[in-house]
Amino acid sequence: MISTILYLYGSVITMAYFSTVFLIFFGLSWGVLPHWYLHLISRIQEYFPDERHKNKEVDENNDDQENEKSADEIAEEQVKRIIDNDLAPCFGTAPTIRPTLLGLMPEKDWNATEKTIFFVGLFFRAFFLMPVRIGLLLTSFVFVALAGLQTAFRTLSDHEKTWVAIVYCRLFCSSMGLVANYRNPQNRPKKPGVAVSNHLTPNDIQILFAGTPHGSSYGYVVTGQKHKGIIGVIEHLVEKLCPALWLERKCSNERQGFLAEVMKIARREGPVLLFPEGYCSNNSKVLQFRKAIFEENVNIYPVAIKQTPEYGDGFWYEDEFFQYLVRTMLNWAVVYDIQYLPMETRRESENNTMFAGRIQQIIARSAGISPCDHGGNLWYKQEERNKMKEAIKSQNETAMRRSSSSVSEISSSSLSADDFEKVLESQCHKYMNGPEIENLQLIF
Repeated sequence: MISTILYLYGSVITMAYFSTVFLIFFGLSWGVLPHWYLHLISRIQEYFPDERHKNKEVDENNDDQENEKSADEIAEEQVKRIIDNDLAPCFGTAPTIRPTLLGLMPEKDWNATEKTIFFVGLFFRAFFLMPVRIGLLLTSFVFVALAGLQTAFRTLSDHEKTWVAIVYCRLFCSSMGLVANYRNPQNRPKKPGVAVSNHLTPNDIQILFAGTPHGSSYGYVVTGQKHKGIIGVIEHLVEKLCPALWLERKCSNERQGFLAEVMKIARREGPVLLFPEGYCSNNSKVLQFRKAIFEENVNIYPVAIKQTPEYGDGFWYEDEFFQYLVRTMLNWAVVYDIQYLPMETRRESENNTMFAGRIQQIIARSAGISPCDHGGNLWYKQEERNKMKEAIKSQNETAMRRSSSSVSEISSSSLSADDFEKVLESQCHKYMNGPEIENLQLIF
C-alpha cells in the first residue's frame, strides 16, 4: 500500500517536472492552466478572515515641543520622519489585501476547517511544488553549465547563445514559480538603447530575459552588482552565454569605467538592462532613479513590473540568497505583470535628473504604484542620512532667518497686537513650507 502511494507520488512529480522541461525547450507554455491555478488559490484565500494590516499612525510633535528643540534635533527628526514614512514601507514584506496562507503554522483563531485547509495547502507546497521546483533549478544550472562547456570547443552563434539564455532563464524562473504576463510586446527593448525597470530581486534579470521570444538573435546585455555564493555562480555562467557587465559596488574607482562602458554599448548595441533604483524594494513604491545613464542621444526603454504578493512576495529581504530561494520555492507562485513601454529620449529642456524623474514617473504610473522622492542610499547608508540632515538644518536656519527679518519689518509698522500675531503666523508658515523645503530632495 505504502509502496503504491510512493510510486504514484513519484510518478506525479516526475510527470510535472518532465512536462515543464519539455514545454520550455520547445518554446511552449502551460497556457491558461497557471491562471486557473491562481484563481483557485485566490478563492481559497478569500474563505479566510481578512487580516490586512492597518497603517500605523505617525506621532507628530506639537509646535510647543518643536520650539523647545535645537535646530540639529529638529533636522534629525525630519530625516527620521522621511525614512519611517517614505522608505521603511519599501523594504519590508510586501503588503497584501488578503491572507496568503504561506506560513508554516496556522493562526490560533482559525476554526478546524480553516486549519485543515491550511495544512493541505502546506503539504501541497512542501511535497509537490518544492520538489518539482528544486528539480527545475538544478536542471537550469546543469543546462547552462553544459552549454558553457561547449564554448570551449566551438563558438556559438548569436541565435544559439540567445536560445540557451532563454531556455536557462525560463527553467530558472519556473523553479521560482513564476507566472508572468508580458504585455505590449511591440515595445520590447531593441538595439541600440537601455532597458530600465523597477527592481524587486536579482532574479529580475532572468524574469525579463525569459520574455525574449524564441528565435531572437539577441536578448539583453545584462548588468549588475558582483556577488558571491549562488548569485556569483549564476553570474559566472551567464557571462559565458551573453554580454555581461558586473560592478563591484564597494570599489568607487570602477564606477566611472563601468558607466562609460554601459554608455558605449548602449549607443551602438544593447539593449543594456539596468535597474536605476540601485536597490531591490517590495514594489509598494518606485524608488528615486539614479541619473547617470539618462544622457542625450540614448534610447531608453522603460519596463514596468507589478507583482501580486498575495501568491508570494518576490522581494528579496532575507540576509542570504539561499533563504530567499527556499521561501520562493514554498510560495504558491511569484506573479509578475510586465509592461513594455514606448521608447523615450531626453528632451532638449531636460537635464539628466529631470529625465530620470520622468521615466520613474512613467514606470510608476504604468505599474499603478507611487513614485518615491528618495533612493535606497538614504535607507542603507548613514552618510546619506547625515548629508540630508545637514541640508535640512541649513534650510531650516535660512527659513528662520527670513522669518525673523520679516518679523522685524512687521513690528516696526503700526499693526495691532492681533494683526501682528496673524501676520507672524502667516510668515512662519510660508517659510517653513515654501519651495526650499518641499524641493529639498532635488539636492541629492
